[in-house]
Amino acid sequence: MKLTIFATTDVHGAIYPYNYFDRQPVNHGLINLKYFIDQYKKDHPDEIVMTVDNGDLLQGDVWSDYDVDHSRAPLITGVLNAMYDVVGLGNHEFNFGLDYLNDIYGNVDIPIINSNLDFLDNPLKNKVKRHALIPVDTPAGRLNIGFVSAVPTQIMKWDKYNLEGNVEVASMKESIDREVQVLKKSGADLVILLSHSGMSRAKEDMERFGENQTFLMTFLKDIDGIVFGHTHELFPHDGYEIDVSTLDIVKGTVNGVPMVQPGVKASHLGRLTFEIDMTDGVQITDSKAQLIEAESIEPTPEYLSRYEDEHKEVLKYLSTEFGEIKTPWHSYFSRVAPSYSVQAVAEAAKEYTFKIKDDIELPELPVLAFSSAVKSGRDGSADFTVIDEGTLTLSDAIDIYKHANSFMIIKVTGDILKEWLEWSASQFTSDKEKNILSPNRSRAGFPGYNFDVFIDLEYTIDISQPPRYSSSAKKISDSERIVSMSYNDEAIDPDDEFIIPAHNYRVAYTPFLRDQEVLHESDQSIRDIVIDYMKSEPEFELKDPITVIPSGKYYFISATKARDYIKDEPIRHIRTIEDGFSWYEIEM
Repeated sequence: MKLTIFATTDVHGAIYPYNYFDRQPVNHGLINLKYFIDQYKKDHPDEIVMTVDNGDLLQGDVWSDYDVDHSRAPLITGVLNAMYDVVGLGNHEFNFGLDYLNDIYGNVDIPIINSNLDFLDNPLKNKVKRHALIPVDTPAGRLNIGFVSAVPTQIMKWDKYNLEGNVEVASMKESIDREVQVLKKSGADLVILLSHSGMSRAKEDMERFGENQTFLMTFLKDIDGIVFGHTHELFPHDGYEIDVSTLDIVKGTVNGVPMVQPGVKASHLGRLTFEIDMTDGVQITDSKAQLIEAESIEPTPEYLSRYEDEHKEVLKYLSTEFGEIKTPWHSYFSRVAPSYSVQAVAEAAKEYTFKIKDDIELPELPVLAFSSAVKSGRDGSADFTVIDEGTLTLSDAIDIYKHANSFMIIKVTGDILKEWLEWSASQFTSDKEKNILSPNRSRAGFPGYNFDVFIDLEYTIDISQPPRYSSSAKKISDSERIVSMSYNDEAIDPDDEFIIPAHNYRVAYTPFLRDQEVLHESDQSIRDIVIDYMKSEPEFELKDPITVIPSGKYYFISATKARDYIKDEPIRHIRTIEDGFSWYEIEM
């Protein structure tokens, strides 16, 4: 007997095969994967076929934004009910608050599970179960398939405003171990783990409350297969970097457990397959993990037409026009040069701060705005904000800042501000490296969304010195790259105080910011603040607050399409490489 489990993870709202920002069809999306699964079931009637999702499905793209504004009649629930057998939670599921999740899951008929969260006085306590046990009748008898799910404990920091006092979280590894044994005692013949966590052997991840703990899960008893995610990578894949002696990249196993991580935005479909002998009990005789590229799947026009009404509804929602811009805004060079799309977010947060300043009685201190590029190529060459000159639409505003992070205002001193700048400066490698930028990935790299630019300061970064921080803001050396920093042409002293418009993710994620005084905390999202700001037809002067030394020519990688947007920047296209990227030269 053969059991096939198809898996998705980190879909981030990429439902219909269409790029709503470029307004062009694409060859990936959840509907494409659903088409493949539906066809597979027709072609393999003798197999047991199940489909699971591993979280971060409800946030990240335009369908998600539509559903937030129409949570009583969301588009996604029809797809969920028709496609999946079990759904696990990811960290981004909580971005819009628990009331939103109640609305969404109230329309979902399939099991929603998580094993390391306890919803306190909330209806989700009855909807989200600690595990699922699904019986399947076969010619050889009943097969009981169990599912467990875990999410990083860091959600209590990332979404503190939504979760504090409403949710309690426990260790992923310990919770999974406990729940697996509950399933086995309840008669589970095999157990599948949905781990919304990356696979890492880094010291901080191997600790009890580490963020990426899937590797540790492979040592647990009675887990027969794992779907993992969170870090947007591909496994099994030749490019996956982890030093594990028990890794079998051909079969996709670690410590003998088949594992799959199918990328991001429905770029791939994961598949776990099990050969099962039920002659004498239930024995797994063989198992493996595979990836299926969405690009290889071509839904028929008739199949796509089933979702045409929803697609048109989203297009209508996004077509709202307001204002215009006179020059293209993009994030292609945002890690090395000023960017209108990045600065617009900082300007929006600063304007909103001044708007509410008197109502919330802020102290009379300088307000320093910052931002980073949410889209700077981490998820491929199309993962950049690009808005051409002309009329702005709602989709453009969402493209600038797609996350629903909640607005906060904190107070910091000059010494904390310096550490913040040191952390951002750590994205650079050194003046001796071929690539001036660290890899743009969340595991073993430095993603662009952690490169904060303070538009109201003037500061100098010496990249001949080693970086002081890792991407996770953990101090890794005593070196100093920030050789000067000033505000209004005056040097900043350690005891100087500043007001910083920030957001919950940045403050919760960053160790040296967690204990800073919170002056204001709200459920207002940065995304909505940006949308309102864009509707006001803003005009601002592009600022260049950073000086990098030693001066000279340096090299970095960005999308090949970026060469069409080189304007006044001292940047030159060198050569194309693979996957839509190119090498560029910049005079710093």
